[in-house]
Amino acid sequence: VLLDGWGIQDRHETLNSFIWGPDGWLYGCHGVFTHSNVGKPGDTDAQRQFIDAGIWRYHPTRKTFEIFARGLSNSWGFDFNDYGQGCATCCVIPHLFHVVQGGTYHKQARPHVNPYIYDDIKTIRDHTHLSAHGGARFYLADTFPAEYRDRLFMCNIHEHAVLTDVLEPKGSSFIGHHGDDFLPTNDLAWVGFSVEIGPEGGVYVLDWHDQNICGNEVKFPNSGRVYRIMPTGVKDKVTPDLSAMSDAELVECQLHSNDWYVRHARTLLQHRQASGTLNRKVVHPKLNDILSTTSQPPKRLRALWALHVTDGLTKGQLYELLDDADEHVRAWSIQFLCDVSKTNAFQPEQDTKWVLETGVLEKLVVMAKDDPSQIVRLYLASAVQRLPFAQRWPILQGLVSHAEDVSDNNLPRMYWFALEPMVPNAQRESLELVMAGKIPRLQEFVARRLITGDGGNKKPNQVQRAEAWNGLIKTIARGEMATALRVADVGEGGVVKHAVFRNESAVQTHPLDRKTPCILSKNQVTIPEGKKTSLKLRVSHHPHGDWQLRVLANGKVMADYVIGPDSVESDEWLDVSIDLTEFAGRRVSLVLENRANDWHNEWAYWNSLELVTE
Repeated sequence: VLLDGWGIQDRHETLNSFIWGPDGWLYGCHGVFTHSNVGKPGDTDAQRQFIDAGIWRYHPTRKTFEIFARGLSNSWGFDFNDYGQGCATCCVIPHLFHVVQGGTYHKQARPHVNPYIYDDIKTIRDHTHLSAHGGARFYLADTFPAEYRDRLFMCNIHEHAVLTDVLEPKGSSFIGHHGDDFLPTNDLAWVGFSVEIGPEGGVYVLDWHDQNICGNEVKFPNSGRVYRIMPTGVKDKVTPDLSAMSDAELVECQLHSNDWYVRHARTLLQHRQASGTLNRKVVHPKLNDILSTTSQPPKRLRALWALHVTDGLTKGQLYELLDDADEHVRAWSIQFLCDVSKTNAFQPEQDTKWVLETGVLEKLVVMAKDDPSQIVRLYLASAVQRLPFAQRWPILQGLVSHAEDVSDNNLPRMYWFALEPMVPNAQRESLELVMAGKIPRLQEFVARRLITGDGGNKKPNQVQRAEAWNGLIKTIARGEMATALRVADVGEGGVVKHAVFRNESAVQTHPLDRKTPCILSKNQVTIPEGKKTSLKLRVSHHPHGDWQLRVLANGKVMADYVIGPDSVESDEWLDVSIDLTEFAGRRVSLVLENRANDWHNEWAYWNSLELVTE
């Protein structure tokens, strides 16, 4: 047993989607409704790391566990493109995220572990599908038509289909465009959860195959299956036994047109290095030759990654690569220089031991100020979070000087994540840094952090909390309903605003307890005479639960619904209309109840609320 402490509160979304990264770490996903406190067997609570949503990684020879990124939802897919950039697919929230080391992302539920995030990193998609996705693999083979190379394949669980997205570079990140509805199915029990690319270039899809997509109730226990998708007329290729190949042959696999060979060969080289059987005198010169003579950046990166996992890179060589003409080589050299740190972005305690030698630190300071690449600055922002505070300041000073980064999806936020933990004990330095910089958002964040102080973990008083919650509830109301709309008896998690939930904005509530509903109320509403007046609302439910909606007018029950998978429409929302015409010419008090149904994930999601008179 290498790691324990994994939670099982929501078993269909705990640790999943294992994949070897190009850097030799094992990566995986973790869902938002499961709470894990991960460490080695025998570790104390202080030695463990909490994760409730995000991407984690584990190093097989260092025996080190780290949280790579926080946030997301029930992510069931994570992969790296030809340049080693990670992307995750998600359920319920927007489906596509570019995931970088040290990033904190849009989170489906529950507050962020760090209460001072202020503005998490958002989706890169520019389109919507039905809300649940599973699996993620970049097509890095050549059996399919050329236009499919570099596309991200994923399953859409509610559409019962395989889809593709096309990633267009933008700044330090991407824009995710819809590629095509690659494979619609005509089976409502088809539930794709995982995608792999095979050695022959085929796309393999795991089908959970059940009418209950969340697995709470298994209706078809023996019907799971795996499909292979291939172009017509393509003959099967004989797959060689890579484990029987020589070290030199595995190096040659780094130039293969199908990344299946590249990845598996690299992992075998890493294993041979760890077991002491690798012929370094053969492997390292060949890899260095690819790195120095090949013109294609992805193939140069493959050589760089293979050198790294076989301990073939020296600090001096990495230092020289910081001047490489290719921005991705410079970026990965930064990561490898700083990955030696025992500190990661999400550890509460900071090691004060210097990680970088003086010459390397000075070089990174210059790059932060002068390197024209936003990708390089992104890797610097990730790397800074692994450094002791004393080494962060000069690099951050250069990073925040770039006005062109203001609108980038990653960079202002990543700069803040690196700066935030230093603000309480370095208030003057923090203010001077952001005031001299060119990222206005950082000035706002530092001011907020200074006002919050170290008391930020204390709960607000009852009046402050009620005012804040009422403000959030009003964001769903239209017209007259927005005035004096109140919320009371809010349970677990309080009132939470979601910028995107199932492709809509939403406010989340929860009953106070089994018997006490959460109440939205609006007093003394005038219903016009001679016209038809309706109360219209749009609501949804937690992916693994349902709740009871009751609407009362002057104490009379006007509507009583169970909001769950069986009552919502295909877009997973329910539009409710309640006729209030019988109260025409009178003033009424309206109450909307978020009641517990079976006390299992009773969260209500409210998108809109308005009175409509016709």
